[in-house]
Amino acid sequence: MDYLGDYSYSENAVCMVYEPVEDEVDDSGNPFYGIQYREITDLNGLLVSGNTLLIYFYSSMDTRGAEITASVEDLAQLYDGKLNVIMLDAIEHRELLEKYNINAVPEFVLIRAGQPDQVFGSTSYDYWTMNDVVSWLKSYGLN
Repeated sequence: MDYLGDYSYSENAVCMVYEPVEDEVDDSGNPFYGIQYREITDLNGLLVSGNTLLIYFYSSMDTRGAEITASVEDLAQLYDGKLNVIMLDAIEHRELLEKYNINAVPEFVLIRAGQPDQVFGSTSYDYWTMNDVVSWLKSYGLN
C-alpha cells in the first residue's frame, strides 16, 4: 500500500498487515505468515483512500492493552483482504477522537467508502469481547 512504510512496533499510527514474516520459512521453504506492524506514512491519505478500514484506538498509557491488541491482531488476520486494521494511539490522535466523539479507549471505528463511519461504542457495554466486535462488523456486512 502506498500509505505504509517500514515495520514499526513503536509508532503511534500503524497498520496490522498479514504477510510473510521476513526470513522465516518452513522445512519446504514456504514462508510463515503473521501480523506485521507497518508504519502509516500518510494517515490522512489512508483515511480518505476508499479502503475499508477498522481503526483501533488504544492508549499507550494503559498497560492492560496488550491482551486487547493481541485479539485485534487475530481480527486483522481474520479480515485479511476485507479491511485494513489500523492502530492509533489516542493520546497522539486526539483530533480523531473528537471527530468520532470518543470519550474512552479502547474503541473501534469502521470506515467504508460511500457509507457513514460507524463507532463500536465500547462504553455502552458493561463488558465486551472481540466476538462482540466481530458481530458488530458482521452487522455492517463484513463476514
